[in-house]
Amino acid sequence: MAAPEKPFANPVRAWLTVALLTLAYIFSYIDRSVFGLLIEPIKADFHFTDTQMGLLSGTAFAIFYATMGIPLGWLADRSNRRNIVALGVAVWSVATAACGLVRSFGGFFLARMMVGAGEATLSPCSMSMITDMFPQEKRGRAIGVYSSALSIGIGLGSLLVAFLLEFAENLDFSTLSTYGIKKPWHVIFVTLGLSGLVITLLFFLIREPSRHQDGAWQNFSIIDTIRYMVKNRAVYLVIFGLGGIMTVCAYYTVIWNAPFFSRTYGWAVADYMRYNGFGILAIGPVSIIGAGFLIDSFTRRGRDDAALMVMRLGIMILLPLCIAYPLMPDHLSSFIVYQATILGFTMTTAAGPASLMAIAPARMRAQIMAFYYMFISITGLLIGPSAVPLITDVILGDESRIHESMSYVALALCLPAAFLLFGAPEAYKKLVAAR
Repeated sequence: MAAPEKPFANPVRAWLTVALLTLAYIFSYIDRSVFGLLIEPIKADFHFTDTQMGLLSGTAFAIFYATMGIPLGWLADRSNRRNIVALGVAVWSVATAACGLVRSFGGFFLARMMVGAGEATLSPCSMSMITDMFPQEKRGRAIGVYSSALSIGIGLGSLLVAFLLEFAENLDFSTLSTYGIKKPWHVIFVTLGLSGLVITLLFFLIREPSRHQDGAWQNFSIIDTIRYMVKNRAVYLVIFGLGGIMTVCAYYTVIWNAPFFSRTYGWAVADYMRYNGFGILAIGPVSIIGAGFLIDSFTRRGRDDAALMVMRLGIMILLPLCIAYPLMPDHLSSFIVYQATILGFTMTTAAGPASLMAIAPARMRAQIMAFYYMFISITGLLIGPSAVPLITDVILGDESRIHESMSYVALALCLPAAFLLFGAPEAYKKLVAAR
């Protein structure tokens, strides 16, 4: 017999927990994406190719970020999620600092792998914790606040990197070189990594949330979770597929936008990062939290498929704009259209996890989220950062044609999106009703 349903957490405590999880997510995204903002100086120092930079930014990170999420999700469904996240923050912060100290492709690859391993702990645990702290009609806004960390991380990361680059260029490296810090970009990695360690300590100020339906599904294994998703594959294929499309677009824009604006329009990387940071900070958090409120509003009106509907709308906004912005005639029009893509990114980012949490059984939540992040990591991190330089280096054979490569990648995503946008609406509603 299932245990009696437990009351949800005190709202103040719940929102403080969301705030700390969001802060950790912001730092994770800064640490994850800072490599893309520093592609040009790293490439110049090591004489790497665009393809090598794509492997470091995407493949290396994705190896552990994708695969470690599954066993960590299984562990999170059975043990203290707060402690798992705290350990993960410590691991990725140390690994980020190590990126500023390594001196070879292999060392970079290993450090980026460990960044991915640490960050794999965060979102499966966070989504499970948020689901246990909020009722369904208030969950969308909480997930929206947490998901806003993505855009805040991109925007704040751009501003931080621009500021730290200017600051580090005036440093005397005669003393710092003793510790292996010899270039301005070394300072950025080490500073961000050490700063993230403070967040680890803050997690011990919050409590592990009580689990709802705690007595249910005690023996669910990873195999049981896979069987459940296969049984409902029509629904999960749609959600996972749309999430993967969004992530491919997100990662090739994050990784290659700075080189794109520099090579195509001659826009200085520091200037791009500064304007991009302010733009994303102004648009991203508002639109992603707004998406959470939109989901809650539709849910209160009786739309069982509210989250999935918002996710589809986000993809329909995103893809045409991603095709268009690399082809604009000047940097200003391109930048404006790119900023408009943020609405599509943020809607999909908030709605994907919300659509899964509306249908996931209690003791499968972290595992299902881990599978989701594994899938979108494999598609997004492996395809996104690598597809653009592959087209540029191998097919076009000209680094200055990076704008064409970026547009081609987005165009290729339209075909799978067409099959997924209107799939399995009734099946999804039945799973929501069954919860």
